[in-house]
Amino acid sequence: MLNVKRHGTMIAMALFLALPAQAKKSFRILVEDNWPPYAYVKDNQPAGLTIDLIKAALRLGGADAKIQQVTYLRCMALTEPEGKEVACANTARNADLELKYTFPTSFLFRSRGLIVTSRDFIKANHKKFKKVSDLEYKMVALPSGFTFGKEFDQNTRILRYYTVNDMTSLRLVESGRVKFAAIDEMVLYYYLNHHPELKDVITPVLELTNEPIYMQLSKTHADSLELQDKFERGMVALKASPEYDHMLQKYLGKDIPVAKFK
Repeated sequence: MLNVKRHGTMIAMALFLALPAQAKKSFRILVEDNWPPYAYVKDNQPAGLTIDLIKAALRLGGADAKIQQVTYLRCMALTEPEGKEVACANTARNADLELKYTFPTSFLFRSRGLIVTSRDFIKANHKKFKKVSDLEYKMVALPSGFTFGKEFDQNTRILRYYTVNDMTSLRLVESGRVKFAAIDEMVLYYYLNHHPELKDVITPVLELTNEPIYMQLSKTHADSLELQDKFERGMVALKASPEYDHMLQKYLGKDIPVAKFK
C-alpha cells in the first residue's frame, strides 16, 4: 500500500515538473522615438535610457515590456482616456496631465530643462537671463507637447515656436530665425557631441526646471492597475541596486553625478 502511494506521488511530481512554466505577462509600452539619449532609434531598434529602465523594472516586477516607438504627441494621445494603449514615456507631471493620466509614485529619472541661445546673441546683447520672466515677449522654440515647469508653461507672455523635435529647435537657434530654445540638458549635450558644428554656436543661459520624468498610465485601460503594481515594485528594486546607476552612467556619461538624476 505504501509503495503504491509513493509511486502515485512520484507520478504526480513528474507530471507537475513536465508542465510548461507560466509565461510572464507582456505589456506593450509606448515610448517616444526622438529624444536621445533617453529614447531614440538605433539600427532600426528602440534604444536609450528609458527603454532600458522600463524593461529592467518590469523584469524585476515579474513581467515583460514590449516597446513600441511612436512620436511623442501620438504616444500621449494613445494613452488618453479615449485611447487604446496602457502606458507612454517620457512625460513630466503637472496638474493638467494628472487629469488625463495616472502617474506612478516611482519616476524614471530627473530632467534638467534649459534655455539655450547662440553665442553671437550673447555677444551682441549683454543682458543676463536670471529668471523665467526674462523671456517674456521673446520667441522660444520647443517641441510640441513638451512641458518645462509651471513657471514657464503658464507664462503666456513668453512666445512659443513649436517644432517637431529638439534638433529642429537647435537648428532654428543656429540660423538665427529663433533666438532661444527650451531643451533638456542631456539631450542638448547629446546633440552637441554628435554635431560638433553646434558646439561653438549654442550655449545655455538659464535653468528652467529639475523635475521627474515618468512612464504615465492610462486612466481607463484594463491593464493599468496591474502594470502600475508590477512597475512600482520593479522600479523600487531597480533603484536600490547598482544596475540603476550603471544605466544612468551608460547613457548620460561615466563622470556625471548620478545623484541629481535619482
